[in-house]
Amino acid sequence: MLFCAASLTAQNITLKGTVISATENEPVIGAGVVQAGTTNGTVTNADGEFSLQVPANGKITVSYIGYVTQTIDVNGQTSLTITLNEDQIGLEEVVVVGFGTQKKVNLTGAVASVSSDVLTNRPVANIGQALQGVVPNLNVSIANGGLNTTPSFNIRGGTSYEKDVNDNNKWKVKNGSPLILVDGVETGETELNMMNPNDIENISVIKDASASAIYGARASYGVMLITTKSGKFNEKIKINYSADFQWETPANTPDLLDSYTYQYATMERTRMRGGSVSTWNETILDAMKKYRENPTPGNAWIYNEGSQSAFTWVADVNPFKLAVRDWTPMQKHNISMSGGSEKIRYNLSLGFQDNDGFIKPEHDNIKRYNALMSMNFVATKWLDIGARINFNISNFKEPWLNSQKGTLWSALLTQTGRNINMPVMTGPDDPVPNIWTDNIVGWIMYGAKNKEKRSNSVYSITPTIILLPELNLKGEFSYRTTSYDQNRIMPTRSYITSNWSSIDQTHTNPSQIYKNKNQSELFTINLYADFNKTFAKMHTISGVVGFNQEWYKYNQMNLTANGIMSESAPVIDLITDATLTTLGESISEWAIRGAFVRLNYNFNDRYLLEMNGRYDGSSRFPKDDRFKFFPSFSAAWRLSEEAFMESTRTWLDNLKIRGNWGSIGNQNVTNYAYFPTLGSSTAVNWLMGGVRPLGITPAGLISPTLTWETATTINLGLDVSALRNKLDFSFDIYQRKTTDILTMGMTYPSMLGATAPLENSGELTTKGWDLSVTWRDRLSNGLRYDIGFVLSDYQTEVTKFNGNDEKLLSDTYLYEGQKGGEIWGYETVGILQAEDFDIADGKYTLRGPSQSKIASTWYPGDIRYKDTNEDGEVSPGSSTVNDPGDRRIIGNNTPRMRYGITGNVAYKGFDLNLFFQGIGKRDYWIGDNAFWGSGDSAGNMDTYKNSWTTENTKAKYPMYGAGSQNTQAQTGYLFDASYFRLKQVVVGYTLPQHITSTIGIDKIRFNVSGYNLFEITDIPKVLDPDNLSSVYPVMRSVAIGVQVGF
Repeated sequence: MLFCAASLTAQNITLKGTVISATENEPVIGAGVVQAGTTNGTVTNADGEFSLQVPANGKITVSYIGYVTQTIDVNGQTSLTITLNEDQIGLEEVVVVGFGTQKKVNLTGAVASVSSDVLTNRPVANIGQALQGVVPNLNVSIANGGLNTTPSFNIRGGTSYEKDVNDNNKWKVKNGSPLILVDGVETGETELNMMNPNDIENISVIKDASASAIYGARASYGVMLITTKSGKFNEKIKINYSADFQWETPANTPDLLDSYTYQYATMERTRMRGGSVSTWNETILDAMKKYRENPTPGNAWIYNEGSQSAFTWVADVNPFKLAVRDWTPMQKHNISMSGGSEKIRYNLSLGFQDNDGFIKPEHDNIKRYNALMSMNFVATKWLDIGARINFNISNFKEPWLNSQKGTLWSALLTQTGRNINMPVMTGPDDPVPNIWTDNIVGWIMYGAKNKEKRSNSVYSITPTIILLPELNLKGEFSYRTTSYDQNRIMPTRSYITSNWSSIDQTHTNPSQIYKNKNQSELFTINLYADFNKTFAKMHTISGVVGFNQEWYKYNQMNLTANGIMSESAPVIDLITDATLTTLGESISEWAIRGAFVRLNYNFNDRYLLEMNGRYDGSSRFPKDDRFKFFPSFSAAWRLSEEAFMESTRTWLDNLKIRGNWGSIGNQNVTNYAYFPTLGSSTAVNWLMGGVRPLGITPAGLISPTLTWETATTINLGLDVSALRNKLDFSFDIYQRKTTDILTMGMTYPSMLGATAPLENSGELTTKGWDLSVTWRDRLSNGLRYDIGFVLSDYQTEVTKFNGNDEKLLSDTYLYEGQKGGEIWGYETVGILQAEDFDIADGKYTLRGPSQSKIASTWYPGDIRYKDTNEDGEVSPGSSTVNDPGDRRIIGNNTPRMRYGITGNVAYKGFDLNLFFQGIGKRDYWIGDNAFWGSGDSAGNMDTYKNSWTTENTKAKYPMYGAGSQNTQAQTGYLFDASYFRLKQVVVGYTLPQHITSTIGIDKIRFNVSGYNLFEITDIPKVLDPDNLSSVYPVMRSVAIGVQVGF
């Protein structure tokens, strides 16, 4: 008997079989059939058949995407028919929520989930790029294509308003960021940008207060819950490696006017506006023509009239060609190892990314290093211990511009009047040879550098005590530390501007260094119990009760030192003049303490109730106002489970309506706002020892009633799944009202000598909706596909604002009734022609309504504005809502109707992913000189060629570069900033498993991809619809990649 058993164990047999679909009773083509625990495997053919040599007492695993994987005992059988059940995507999907998980079908709030497939299948530089356009009303803003740019996140639009200290103290509506938690630890947008997208398992986006109330004070504007990858119990070691090689190029490079055309356009403008062009300007134009014909250093300049030292540059330089690379490389490498036994599971991953920027002379570059280590250990039947370490580093470097030059792309665009006619260096035979000029490209090349190093480390331990099958006690203890180290060196720079006898030097003479260092620490403790109990097979009660405590500490120090002895050793010990050193330091800290609860009741998967609450306390408020309770309530009704819906169950899988209400506080104040603080100043009116001593300024006034800002949300939702979950539909409509916003207080008499403190008196309301639709199917030939569509919209209104009773139309203030993004402007009648003027003695007098309140002089080629109030003149009136003159609301620059379209196809190892993204409605007024050509900006060729001249009176644009009278915000040139963009396309091929298994490899996949490949928009090419600024261009890219699994 023992002999027979041993013989059976050693014997291999030929197992043949057929794999069919349970729902369609059709063959499953391409299903993987593998001997369990080995690489011995095959795939089913066009008839769903397979043949495989396996031990007679072995096991096989049968899997196919979209179906539930089965493990089957062979038991000596030589023929099998295997039926695969469809994976019930949607109904059985589990979603991460606050301090736990729930089935998606049982959710009562507005929660969206993003799986790791969305992140790993899109070879992007950061998580923000991967999420853009994927979740409805998760608004991902990427300000520009810069290497060090941090994407910002917002859920459902306007959240509050505040005074922007970085923009002349203007009051602005803000789209606040959600609370971002990575494995339960609060993470900032900067730290999230450093993470490796391949390390993420799942992202849950909690949009309303019903589910986010459990997180309290920092979750008033939604929550992003990010879970990183872990190993699995009883799984063999898996090793995965991926590599991506990418090449990027600016999506749009402006077509600048050359120096000759710019000079000619300036002269023609003078003539058309009744002026005369001097012979000197004609001489300059001739010299520019000569340089174009013979571009030598000696022809790049001419002496000014009557001078032997002052001169004018007449070269022809395209700064974009000198400064911008055509293609820049990026490479990414990721390797991970995971597995587990009955007692332990583990995951280890390492990532590296190296990305060059577009700057040609001195490359900008960023390198990122990522490490993730996680482990779970089953110590006993009642104790499970988890540990996790997440470590991220980024090193960034760039050439540094003089602070007066601004950012590089902006300087190239708006300072072209200097850059296009000035070479980078003087010639070898010039009066002052081989010296820098003031061309912006020279500022890039001369040696000033900025280097930044960031690090983010998280260490956490998560024990779980299983008291009962229905009751667990959990702890989360974490420590997060971040550091930032910036070093900037600006050597002395000598350069020629416009006089050979005068050599200019930068303000960094002597050489200057700047150092900025900061560090933060966050300690987090979460202790909670979760329970789940079903009674009488119909009543399920579950919940979480817990405690949270967090401490945050931050310190920062910066130093500026002039007079570096050696630029190759920029250290403080080598400064030559200690009196030229400035030092700054800041320290802050805060703490949060809260108790939270969530209770759920589920009656037979039909009626669902949920209550969340948190009693929260913040150190940012006075002791008497430090704690407050914030509740939320939600309910859902699954109509599809009712008896009267019995006839629909052959095609309707789920029909659910949801409703919820919640109120959450926001600690939207600085750390010590309730303390009167003394200031310091050196601007005192006396001397001590020959110097001004440090003086103390009086403390400002503070509000005695400083308290929480509160966001109250109402949400109604509908979820539908049909046709065996092939169709998923979800729709939500919401209102969020934010009250007690810190705003301007009452006005006190000037004799008080102090300004009024901010008070909790402002209000803001945001209304919107979002929907998502997904269709997924599998054809009889084995082709799988899915199509997804998301769409969202919102509007924000200021419903209460103190300090602007007259409702001034000012960038400085808001006013009650103001919609976020409003654009006030004039109505454009057209372009003035000669017949619109009375001309006498060369003087032009405008007929019809006067426009003297806008500008004193008008000429043919300027704009005619409409006198909308018919008072005989065009004017801004009193610039108030009640008296706006001839202005009105002409548009709104809030991005409306944001959408995303995804498509995936897979067939016989090939896969295709398409992602389209865009904005359906947005207005944008371009007041930038880079477009219109004015001041120190040459502008762009398209605008110039379509501008009014005496020979082109039917032109699209007014006279080129005529100034502010033509660039008032107006209807005629208000651009439609909506767009449709092919954000990404990925084509991949996975080698058949029966081929890879012969060399001991589970999977090999190759892919090619493109990013930002094209767009349809009315926005001029000088700007990008995704980036309506001139800071750093959006990048297009192409990439190749490979993924290997062992």
